[in-house]
Amino acid sequence: MSSSSATNITLSEPSAVAHPEPGPDWKVAKQLWGIAWEIHWAGFGVLFSLLAVHCFIALAQVKQQQGFGRRPLVVAINSLLVILGVTRALFMFLDPYESGENGFHCPRWLATLFYGIAFPCLTSSFSLIHLAFLEVANVHIGPSKLQSVYFLGGVITSHFVIVIIAEITTATYAKLTPLLIVCQSFFILWGLLLSVSFIYSGLKVILSSEKVQKQLEMIETGAARQTASEKRRKRKTFKVAKVTFATSILGLACCGLQLYSLFGVYSLYTKAVDPSPWPWWVFQTCFRLVEFSMACTIAYSVMQRSKPAVTRKGHNSHHVHTIE
Repeated sequence: MSSSSATNITLSEPSAVAHPEPGPDWKVAKQLWGIAWEIHWAGFGVLFSLLAVHCFIALAQVKQQQGFGRRPLVVAINSLLVILGVTRALFMFLDPYESGENGFHCPRWLATLFYGIAFPCLTSSFSLIHLAFLEVANVHIGPSKLQSVYFLGGVITSHFVIVIIAEITTATYAKLTPLLIVCQSFFILWGLLLSVSFIYSGLKVILSSEKVQKQLEMIETGAARQTASEKRRKRKTFKVAKVTFATSILGLACCGLQLYSLFGVYSLYTKAVDPSPWPWWVFQTCFRLVEFSMACTIAYSVMQRSKPAVTRKGHNSHHVHTIE
């Protein structure tokens, strides 16, 4: 592809080898991007590495935490975010988008697995934080089965199995690329369901908190101490609801970008496409930003802050961890 044609999308016959994502003409694209390419792969590699380190530290300190911080759901969420951060960082540092950037040619099945495994990690942690939020807020939406750990565990396991089989298989047999459509469709549908239900439950909690807040303001001053405690609890719930609401918006954006990639970038795998360098860079940068932002809001939702508990003598005896 020449420089004059690099800005146009060129179509060719399907490649004999499956790619995790269609890439541009790397030689031409790198010349056009300049330092923007290094900023993309190195920047996101560092960001996802920091995410993995943060969540790993949270796991290492789980025995020191009290209450919600030791719940199995929180441990599972942080574990999934560690896997997400590690695989995304490896994907960026070893051989970003199979570009051969660092002189290391990662086996195709491993590159596609590093890329694809991040999506079930993201939706799985999203579904678990939703379940944790519903339990803490004492909210029930839809059938009770949807709020069952066993049901979510089955869906999560199925998603991981589908992705692992599809990514490894299509990396070996290019004719089986429709399996990738199944993976992306699963991600889009499951992500949309989670985002919509999360927005609904978040709004329900916010409206309920505002209603309770107004009721508390009408309580007699004799119950002032209890009122203050209730107000603090409701404010914390309200704050968590707003954070999870933001996570849902990012989830919708992630599903929208995945849908666009399925039809606009992948063209449903019916033809090989060499995307234009700058539109491809912008799309991938936006996608990685949404992924990272969504992972950060999930990590923030389960992040434990230590508050010193003061004894009668005024000394700090221990730390109480709360979700704010």
